[in-house]
Amino acid sequence: MSNFSATYSPEDNKLRLYSPHRLDEALYQRVSSEGFRFAPKQDLFVAPMWTPSREDLLLELCGEIGDEDTSLVDRAEERADRFDGYSENRAREGDAAYSNVQSITEHIPLGQPILVGHHSERRARRDAERIEAGMRRAVNAWETSEYWTRRAKGALAHAKYKERPDVRHRRIKGLESDRRKYQKEIDNAQKFTKLWSKPELTHEQAKAIAGYDHLYFKVDGQVTSLYTMLCAEGADIEQLRDRALKAHARTIAFYGRWIAHVDNRLAYERAMLGEAGGIAADKFDIAVGGRVLVRDEWLVVHRVNKAGGRINSLTTSSPRVVSWSSRWKVAIEEVKDYRAPDPVDAAAVAQKAKLAPLVNYPGEGFVEMTNDEWKKRNEDGKSIRKIAATAEHGAYRVRRALVSDAGYALKQVFITDAKRVERPAPASAAPVEIERQAEPSATIQPSPAQVPEDDDRGAKLRQLRDQLREGVQVVSAPQLFPTPAETAGRMVDEADIQPGEHVGEFSAGTGRILSAVSEAIDFSQIQVTAVEINQGLARALEARYPAARVLNADFMECGPELGAFDKIIINPPFANGQDIAHISRALGFLKPGGRLVAICANGPRQQEKLRPLVEEHGGLWEELPDGAFEESGTRVRTVLLTLEL
Repeated sequence: MSNFSATYSPEDNKLRLYSPHRLDEALYQRVSSEGFRFAPKQDLFVAPMWTPSREDLLLELCGEIGDEDTSLVDRAEERADRFDGYSENRAREGDAAYSNVQSITEHIPLGQPILVGHHSERRARRDAERIEAGMRRAVNAWETSEYWTRRAKGALAHAKYKERPDVRHRRIKGLESDRRKYQKEIDNAQKFTKLWSKPELTHEQAKAIAGYDHLYFKVDGQVTSLYTMLCAEGADIEQLRDRALKAHARTIAFYGRWIAHVDNRLAYERAMLGEAGGIAADKFDIAVGGRVLVRDEWLVVHRVNKAGGRINSLTTSSPRVVSWSSRWKVAIEEVKDYRAPDPVDAAAVAQKAKLAPLVNYPGEGFVEMTNDEWKKRNEDGKSIRKIAATAEHGAYRVRRALVSDAGYALKQVFITDAKRVERPAPASAAPVEIERQAEPSATIQPSPAQVPEDDDRGAKLRQLRDQLREGVQVVSAPQLFPTPAETAGRMVDEADIQPGEHVGEFSAGTGRILSAVSEAIDFSQIQVTAVEINQGLARALEARYPAARVLNADFMECGPELGAFDKIIINPPFANGQDIAHISRALGFLKPGGRLVAICANGPRQQEKLRPLVEEHGGLWEELPDGAFEESGTRVRTVLLTLEL
């Protein structure tokens, strides 16, 4: 047994068992049942995380558990080296298979027909099968080589990611949360230990304690609650009390070990975080009204949330949203920079934080009750709702209660024995409007698009893939990049379609935007016209949306026969500035007071031609996140624009 050795690494919270020889069957079963798995490349057994029982097993086998010598990055580099080796082996196999294919095709060129009845037919068919099999072997080998190359890069990236200060800080918060849960279990066990330890405990008192103390024991092969055992005839209270006390003592000891372990991990993580200089937010005295840099945006701080005397998170203005009605919760480790509050931001935050008055006045259809009756009502059957300001009154709040005789509807409440409070008068001055100022560009640069290297092997791989796909029939639809469902829903929300309006979609494609429109409002309440240049797609849209008018035509050639529209929602093609032409032409079909919502590329031509048009009409120009259309097959940077005539 003394030949075994064990280590623990606080970096990945894993236990490792080293054995100089093969384990016997019984010991292997014990090790395996505790969650240890053999890693053949490292020649050791590893458990995914520390637990008391795993630690006990290693102490029994080894006597002590040492510190792991290799760091997370060291182990990642070893894995990356192995993966690079796998990649090189598969690449060589692919090269060999490709060379074999080329040697065969010297006398049967790809694409040459097989002459039926000719003396070469038999050999040609055999060679064609060998060519296809060789092509598949080359493709599979090269694809596997690419896979292992990505795994090698990923192993190193993951190790470096876990050492980042913000990631380490987030890990510390998770450990602190675990510690609170373990302490809660100990506190609960100590509470019941105190209750069970009372002298001269009566049978009724014991049953009352057991009713809240959910303890279960195995009796004659069956699991039985302590309460049931106390209710049995002839129950021995002292014996059962002793079992309860022992159970809680085990609980306290068990979670005590977990807390000791978590405390050690916290000490390590905090020390490593301190060596790295801590997180960026540690350098700032963050206050409400200030601005924090999160990713690439400056957000206004509305609330500073603390836990254990330290800032845990921030409530800020929502990113990419001008309205002050939105909120966004930001973890403190995400903050990269900070600016002290300025008067404009502070005034806006104070105004938003101020609660509207709670009114109390009688009215037709109101529910009347006393203040005591209101307090006694179940929380699920009452609420307080904010009413927005109008020209007749300012913003205010009302009490509402669920009334059964009104079909379980919420009705406004008048408290008869409370002071009467009327609705506030309309604000004499316009509310503070905050306009986001241009912020200096952040130092954080977006990750470059991952473009595969155009090397010789990559070109051959693409060629073989194309050849293997020959014969597959597809619908040709150039520049078709379907709108992601989330973006389509956002566009429909911005359009704010109302019953009776005429809605146009002039690059309908596969119908993503039409689908979002149908989810927002029934087509029977509006008039919908869709234009799609591809005949096959147009027919599919006709079958899917019989209530809509679907035209198989080029929108750029459509004239007055198309009609005028209250709302136009489009995602036009981007190539060669087609989005500029489509959006500009679409404006000609918009009624006065109508609204256009569109997606366009975020390029210099669009900035020059479309952005001034949006600003002229007081519209919205919102840059969408990088990769917003990645699921549709393109990483073109895009913009969501909205304008009204």
